[in-house]
Amino acid sequence: MSSSGSQGLVPLTSSSGTGLAGPHVHAGVRRPVSVPIALNAVGDTRASSSMVKGIECWTPDCLNTSSMVHVPDTGMKVSQSWPQMQQVRHPIPIFMFVNPLSGGRCGEALFEAKQPFEVNLGNGRVATLRIFDMLEGSPGDKSGFHQLKQETIRGGHVRMVIAGGDGTILWAIEEAEKHQINTRTQVMLAVMPLGTGNDFSRFLGWGGKAPNMSRLLKNGCQGLAELVHRYAAAKPQEHDIWRVVMTVDPDRGTILKTNKDRRKEPIEAKSIEKLMHSYFSAGNDARAGMGQEKARTSTRWGNMLNYGFQICIKGLPFRDKEYVRGFLKSLHHGTSASAPVICSTDDEEDFEEAIEAPVVPRLQGNPQVLMILNIPNCYGGLCRFWESAISSGLSTEDPSLLNAELDASDGKLEALTYGNLWCEPVLTRVANSGLPANYAKHAKRVFSGAPMFLQLREEEWDVDVHVQIDGEFFKLKNPTSVTFVLHQKICVLFSGLGYSSAESDPESEEEDSDTEVTSSEDEGWACR
Repeated sequence: MSSSGSQGLVPLTSSSGTGLAGPHVHAGVRRPVSVPIALNAVGDTRASSSMVKGIECWTPDCLNTSSMVHVPDTGMKVSQSWPQMQQVRHPIPIFMFVNPLSGGRCGEALFEAKQPFEVNLGNGRVATLRIFDMLEGSPGDKSGFHQLKQETIRGGHVRMVIAGGDGTILWAIEEAEKHQINTRTQVMLAVMPLGTGNDFSRFLGWGGKAPNMSRLLKNGCQGLAELVHRYAAAKPQEHDIWRVVMTVDPDRGTILKTNKDRRKEPIEAKSIEKLMHSYFSAGNDARAGMGQEKARTSTRWGNMLNYGFQICIKGLPFRDKEYVRGFLKSLHHGTSASAPVICSTDDEEDFEEAIEAPVVPRLQGNPQVLMILNIPNCYGGLCRFWESAISSGLSTEDPSLLNAELDASDGKLEALTYGNLWCEPVLTRVANSGLPANYAKHAKRVFSGAPMFLQLREEEWDVDVHVQIDGEFFKLKNPTSVTFVLHQKICVLFSGLGYSSAESDPESEEEDSDTEVTSSEDEGWACR
């Protein structure tokens, strides 16, 4: 019988072709038997009921067919007494994609591991880890993703580990889509954190610090083998990925981004589309973040200290600040300015006359930051704003809003504002440490739902606003709108460690930041 299409079949014939391979083979008779294709290990999600029936082969007289066991739902029988007729299990494939420029280039050490790296999981299960460089190949034509595509064709979910920062995760998702890989039905995504904030990795329970590579690879890669055990045992769950479209005025507008020379440069397009897995913010925090991008260091701790310094500088009382009222005109539940109004920052008479609405909620206070959340944690795990915000930021209070819970897979986003760039992150951290929740005085809930449309101010004078999407920073000059629409759901893997447990990783490195890329079409992702 040809081996084509029969990978993993139990060996049935000896090298001479005269009978069954194995001990005690002797003359037999030809009779039809049913042969099981290799069944998968417990925990592997690939199809486990495929059978090849009615194949005629030599069976020895000593094989007692009366003792064969019926396999439910297949109509076949398997012998209990002959070892070669036992179930054979497929290895669990795990594909790791490494951004070698993340983590102060510490991810490069992973390429020293044997390929493929096989790990015995116990109970007859084996996992095979294959490691690929995200920089190899061109966008839409990368060897690792081609091999991953071939593995997914065999059926079921394949585990996919992204080694990098929050930006690398989006890069890998986009590459998977370019290779026609369905990130909801064909792969399950886990993370090895190598970035600066690593909020997505923290949310999934994989920690916020890069593992110590020397410990990971010593003693025959024992530490890496332990990680493979965790990847194989992790539990799948859906996660929302959002499409964010930012648009500026076609005549006066400009979108700027920090380039590889650490200078702001304009993007030619007047509208850009980005994916988002964690959160968006607009205002003074993104302004501080863009300042940090311009002074990025080669270490994670250096970047975090620099970001804290930028927050202190941008938050000084005498410094110019960006306020939500200065750039936001109205927030809508939909994809255009004609959708139902969530809130307005205009004067009551002007706005109600413009939209002919009797009652429109008003944004309260004068906040410095507007946040759109898909996960609860942000700022490198420092803050969990939604949980700490116990009051509404609107003039009309909605009890259901105060009871709304944040769920990254419910097809909704959570919008909130906070007022003080200096004290709010600290107060929120204190509130999440077990002290009374009213310590977080400035975070206010605004909306829970989707899609969302931010109508931005269009004035005779120039309007500037800084924004960030999962750690990627932009400056919008004379913007017109930002739209949030559900792009797709992906399947992610939650670690056995919880969010809080993952915060203190004993196997972490101190020098684990992102390093800027200097070339390649992938430079937009490779530095994060």
